[in-house]
Amino acid sequence: MKNDSRRARREAERVAQAAREAAGLAPGAKLPDDSAPGKDAPAVPSPAPVAATGTAGAQAAEAPATGGGPAPADTAAEAKETEPAASPAGSKESTAKAGARGQRSKTRGRTLGVLGSVGVLCLGAAAIAAGSVFPPATAAPGSEVPVTSLPAGDALASCPATMKLFTGAGTGVDPEFAPASKDAQTSIRAAVLSDSAGRIPGAQMLKNDLTVEKTIAPRLPAQEAEKLTGAGADGTNQRKGALGPVSKYSEPLTVHAQPLGGVQSLVSAVRSYRATDGDLAGLAAAACTAPAAESWLTGAVTTPGSTAVLNLVNPTASVAQVRVDLRGADGMIQAPNLSALAVAPGETKSIVLAGYAPNEKALSAKVASSGGRVNATIQQSTLRGLVPGGLDYLGSAATANNTQVIPGVRILEPKLAGELGKPAANADAVAELVLAATSAEGATVQVRALGPNGEVAIPGGGEVVIASNATARMPLGGLPAGNYTIVVEGDSAVSASVKMVRGTKANEPIDLAWAGAASRLGSEHLMVLPAAGKATVVLSAPEDTATVSVRSLGSDGKLSASRTIELSGSKSVALGEKDFGSGAAALVLSATGAPSYAAAVITDGAYGIAALPVSDAPLGREGVQVVLRD
Repeated sequence: MKNDSRRARREAERVAQAAREAAGLAPGAKLPDDSAPGKDAPAVPSPAPVAATGTAGAQAAEAPATGGGPAPADTAAEAKETEPAASPAGSKESTAKAGARGQRSKTRGRTLGVLGSVGVLCLGAAAIAAGSVFPPATAAPGSEVPVTSLPAGDALASCPATMKLFTGAGTGVDPEFAPASKDAQTSIRAAVLSDSAGRIPGAQMLKNDLTVEKTIAPRLPAQEAEKLTGAGADGTNQRKGALGPVSKYSEPLTVHAQPLGGVQSLVSAVRSYRATDGDLAGLAAAACTAPAAESWLTGAVTTPGSTAVLNLVNPTASVAQVRVDLRGADGMIQAPNLSALAVAPGETKSIVLAGYAPNEKALSAKVASSGGRVNATIQQSTLRGLVPGGLDYLGSAATANNTQVIPGVRILEPKLAGELGKPAANADAVAELVLAATSAEGATVQVRALGPNGEVAIPGGGEVVIASNATARMPLGGLPAGNYTIVVEGDSAVSASVKMVRGTKANEPIDLAWAGAASRLGSEHLMVLPAAGKATVVLSAPEDTATVSVRSLGSDGKLSASRTIELSGSKSVALGEKDFGSGAAALVLSATGAPSYAAAVITDGAYGIAALPVSDAPLGREGVQVVLRD
């Protein structure tokens, strides 16, 4: 009896709540007399309003079937008010009728719940079908699509680890290394430029674990950094720079520079290495570059006595999925283990290339990453018996293209070059152009050499035919001594670099360097000069006339007066310390006119040589087109 009475009250409350919904009343509100159950008006509202309430209606219809916990106090009170009075004499009859009504209402509630659920499913299916049948709204032809600016992030310059001696323990990915030599010196030098108002952006050297190694300049408050200023308070250009402290840290570092006025700041850094003893004696320099989604590295050597280690550094906050494609003398090299490398944020992976492409005199690697971006460099070293045979970093060069320009090439006097390459152990110690075809069609290229007085004929004519997805070499030792710019023009896209050699005697240490294809100079570039060696900057405009402005940055942060260099006649112009000052720590280059190119060649002692490219220009404001849909 008690349970039947509770069920009756719950059923009465359900009916009352349905009546409130039909009348537009709030839950718990008192019903008008003409709407209360038990009066002459129908006790149960029509199913339509319940079904129209969607999910809520379905849940309300199912509630009586779930039973269970006690009703809330206000619900019980309302049920008492609305329950019809029953005389003691007719209590059994009333209870029986209420039970019958409850059973009918329970069945009707379940039916309404099912109908409500089916209705929701039908509406969802109709919406999906509508999106499939009718195409999404797009902007009308000819209408303007707004561009939404994206906030500029920190400018990054990622530096590879210092030169390390490969011990031979382990092959493939992540080999073991040992210290290079007793007197090896390694350093990272970095600089950043202010905006026209003289504001120095915050800049720091960060380790892979994001701890600070060195601070170049403290970060400005966000509100101050976001301001866009065109000049100083007096209306003049107050451009200056800040040179950071030299870091001796031997592992990878990334320089972060704060954006100013919504534009990335101009930052540059260089890793240099110098040693006079040990297997890794020589000079090496690597430009610290922004991590990239695609990198081309051409010229690695994996013959006996030579070691090429590809280093992948991920300085970003996302995991990088990396694919490495190798090309050798016979075409594409199958290396399935290099098709899906995961490089975690802050992680470095080292790959011994001889484990995948042995006995290659010229190897090209294309590194492509998705997700996070990576900095890719190849540490190249050679040992000729017991005599150091040279070392350098192969950095990322210009993207494969039909035309490639390689400035900053130093050629030895032909007689000395011939003597250095005479011994069998020194057979590959010759200056040469290394090319890689990037398609199945291969490529036929014509090579030009631009010297101090203009174009110089290349012995043999300068034509090179490259097989499908293969590499090829062309010797340059027959050219007169001097600084050159090498121009490659092909019928298909190629990647390119030049191997340079420096030494005094064949049986003494020899050093090697690789100059990669360069990108065209733009409105402003910052090139930090390495702490080791002497730099010579080589500039050229291969096709027409161009003007390049050069300013030096001193250790005090002051910029010198601009020096203008006119480039014409397919000549290569070399600038040394006497041109930009012995105290210069960095150079600022700006170009106008025809496409022009620049790079530096670094020399040290009797045989040390290294190549250094110009850093890319900073990114301006980036934007995406946004189409608003109905």
